[in-house]
Amino acid sequence: MPDTSDNAREPLPATTPLMLVVGLGLPYGLVIGGFVLFEHVDGVVFGFPPAVAWLFACMLLVPCCMAAAWWLGHARAD
Repeated sequence: MPDTSDNAREPLPATTPLMLVVGLGLPYGLVIGGFVLFEHVDGVVFGFPPAVAWLFACMLLVPCCMAAAWWLGHARAD
């Protein structure tokens, strides 16, 4: 006999378009887009050219995007 209980749920897909955009598209855009934008900017940020400083900042921003994508997946599963 099939399970007809009220708490039977349909399986969720592993990823959603929003998770892909936040987890892959946004970090890609941050790293590549920021580097292209700051490549020809003169000056220094903490002793580094702006493009290099942006890449250092992306070392913190990219894991934040990954954490947000992970959170979106778990929030959807609950």
